[in-house]
Amino acid sequence: MVNTDTLYQVSTIDALLSGYYDGDKKVSDLKMHGDFGLGTFNGIDGEMVVEDGIVYQVKGTGKVRVAEDTLGVPFASIHFFKPESERKIHDISYYENLKKALDTESLCQNYPCAFKIDGLFDFVKTRSEPKASKPYPALAQYIREKQNFFEAKHIQGTLIGYYMPTYFSKVNVTGYHFHFISEDKQFGGHVLDLVLKRGTMKLDMLYDVNLALLKTHAFEMGTIKSTKQDLDEVEKDPAIKK
Repeated sequence: MVNTDTLYQVSTIDALLSGYYDGDKKVSDLKMHGDFGLGTFNGIDGEMVVEDGIVYQVKGTGKVRVAEDTLGVPFASIHFFKPESERKIHDISYYENLKKALDTESLCQNYPCAFKIDGLFDFVKTRSEPKASKPYPALAQYIREKQNFFEAKHIQGTLIGYYMPTYFSKVNVTGYHFHFISEDKQFGGHVLDLVLKRGTMKLDMLYDVNLALLKTHAFEMGTIKSTKQDLDEVEKDPAIKK
């Protein structure tokens, strides 16, 4: 029987921030643990969006494709999505206001939560990045120097994301983390900003976490070190003043 209450996570956000971009898990492994989620690929080769069991790769060029099962995964969060509640939301201007709207889900304060928001967006701003070359730099530096931005207007699509409590700070992205995939699967990436006209929000509570650490020589022998500033630089829109 599939456990829909368990989040399967590959590696930690601190390891990714520290430059550990190659994993021993593959896309085919992820599919055994979920049909909904997000992450990235070996070498930070674009952004991952998992919707309805299909793993999409948003390349650094903005092109979206179905990811090959053989692609390596250095970081991902995935589970079998089974929503416990849903409600309509509308007229959300800017990403920060969406977060405030989702904060009303009080049960998520101390538990991980998954959010799937299908809707019509007046505006979506995303980013992705090209595959890095070795030796890998720290993630904040790489994203700052190499990320590419993409914008779409009047687009139908889906936000795939998680909320993680603050005590996950060394393990995952705390607060809200969303990736986007358009209905036609031609646009997506890591969400930086948005304007939602109308949509349906589905919520799934998670009570267990299965953490798969990297089994690589680099991870075994390396040093893991990052700061909140590093994470903010990776997660937030540089065009918006902190």
